[in-house]
Amino acid sequence: MTVWNEVLTGIVLVAGGYWMIKMGYQYHQFRRSVYKEIYSGYFEYAFRKKNLVKLSESYYLNNELGKHRIFYQIAQSKNEKIPQAYVLIILSTGIYILNIKNQSGKIILKQHGDMKQIYMEKVKNSNEKMHEYIFKNPMDESQFFAKRMAQRIGDAGVRLKSMVVFPEKAELVLDGIKDQEIQIAKRNEIIELIKKDMKVYPKILSNQKIDELYHQIADESIEMERYM
Repeated sequence: MTVWNEVLTGIVLVAGGYWMIKMGYQYHQFRRSVYKEIYSGYFEYAFRKKNLVKLSESYYLNNELGKHRIFYQIAQSKNEKIPQAYVLIILSTGIYILNIKNQSGKIILKQHGDMKQIYMEKVKNSNEKMHEYIFKNPMDESQFFAKRMAQRIGDAGVRLKSMVVFPEKAELVLDGIKDQEIQIAKRNEIIELIKKDMKVYPKILSNQKIDELYHQIADESIEMERYM
């Protein structure tokens, strides 16, 4: 083997190792995200995430829910330091707005006011220390975002359904919550809950209207993507 062959082999091995590490990290992130509930698997997600238009459709959702479009939105209120992630799924029965939360542990949810996260952290000598974290009420966030979205689409005939979504491992405690207009769920429950909702409410959006609404919401972001 010549020196150049050895160099080329080394480059290939290093590049292959880097690719494997990168793929492993991305797969790990995928498994911990809401994406695994939306796409058929990591390889579909990896293929589609190259641009927003491809990312807006899913083989899995097409089989489970029919014609759809997906849009990802980061929103930040004027007085908030941390932006909030939303997933919008446009279906024949309306737009489903998923407020994606990452808090785990025990989550105490109230109708109004801030909410509390309680979780245990391992410290020295295998002991555990309890932590409490107060965070903004996601139902208030969802109501505000839904109002802004209604103004954006400007169509009173489109139903907006808000859901607050937590990781599977979270322990959800509903403290005095009676109004379930905004549904609270875990990630592995959202598709079944949407399917049940679609059986109750009439189909108000045609396939063409679903596409039109998606482009009305997403075209500005798609145009920006083309110049990045």
